[in-house]
Amino acid sequence: MRTKFVFSAVALATTSLFCYTEPAKAQAIIVEEDISVTEVLPGKPRYYSDSHKNNWFISLGAGGQTFFTEHVGDQHYTLAMDFAIGKWISPYLGFRLSAMGGALHTNWPMADGVMTHMRYAAVYGDLMWNMFNTFAGYNEDRVFSIIPFAGAGGIYSFHNTPYDNKTYAFPITAGLKLNFRLSHYVDFFLEGRAAVIGDHFNGIVEGIEVESVVSAIGGFSIKFGKERFKAYDAYADRMVIDELNNRVNVLRGQLNACESRVVECPPCPDPVVEEVTVVEPAGCNQELTGVVRFTINSAVVSNEEMVNVYNIAQWLKSNPSCSISVIGYADKETGTPEYNKELSQRRAEAVADLLVGKYNIDKSRIEIVANGSDSQLYPQNNNWNRIVVFAGVAR
Repeated sequence: MRTKFVFSAVALATTSLFCYTEPAKAQAIIVEEDISVTEVLPGKPRYYSDSHKNNWFISLGAGGQTFFTEHVGDQHYTLAMDFAIGKWISPYLGFRLSAMGGALHTNWPMADGVMTHMRYAAVYGDLMWNMFNTFAGYNEDRVFSIIPFAGAGGIYSFHNTPYDNKTYAFPITAGLKLNFRLSHYVDFFLEGRAAVIGDHFNGIVEGIEVESVVSAIGGFSIKFGKERFKAYDAYADRMVIDELNNRVNVLRGQLNACESRVVECPPCPDPVVEEVTVVEPAGCNQELTGVVRFTINSAVVSNEEMVNVYNIAQWLKSNPSCSISVIGYADKETGTPEYNKELSQRRAEAVADLLVGKYNIDKSRIEIVANGSDSQLYPQNNNWNRIVVFAGVAR
């Protein structure tokens, strides 16, 4: 009787456990996570400056000016002086604060036999726009640029003969600047400006309702900062990150395969004395393993590829009797053969400029070759052909 009671208790406990287990399984919570992936598309590089101290400038210029107001006789021209300080906040836009002054001559009939004149000082705030960088792309070494500007300011007149009254106004100003690059730190410029003022500025409210000071000056600009603007290509960075992720996944797979493999250590062999043969280093005529990669329609060497340019520079310094061929390529599925030929030329020149300018390699040791898209080093993968490769050459 006691044994039967024990069996009944075990059966009841088992049934209860089964009944509570099934609802628990049915109430399992499944969490789904939405992952948002931002796709970075090819585009123009973005530019930035390493320091707020870079891209400031000061300008000093002189030229001629005239005053359009009530007058008789011919227009009179006087000396105009200009001083400015400003900063380029991007390759396309900049601002400056300009100070101008001088004497303005008029010949008003009320002053018989006396040339009337007035002295003035003005301060203008200008917004500048570099047209060439906007439409043709940023180029630090560009020799000539056209820069329109516009702004507003204040102007004050004194020593006004024969009326001896002082006036002030808030003109609107605009003009055009022609900029010529002389060196990394010095530019020469020619500039025309017109400042539009109300009729009261010369102390005479009569005749035309708007007066203006028109000037044309030339001078020099001194630029500060060792560096200008640097390029940042988000698409190239994304490609590098994707490639690194692929490498990590491959290495993980290899590591898992190694961990699951059973390896039995063989018996240790008897020591063997081998004769060592010294291999002479390779000569100059060899293919070098360094490769500099580029993004679509770009000839900008990214920061990630600078290590490959550095390795080639070290090879040239270690082999002073050797020269190299810098060979540019473009992928054949993008652009025409003529455009790809020019693009591969710019890619090879960009690498050669770094070897010469950054690592002090003699330019005579570098040969630039542009193969365009007529030949493809990697026909199995079109994207791999946006590259520059190197070949050693005996001098």
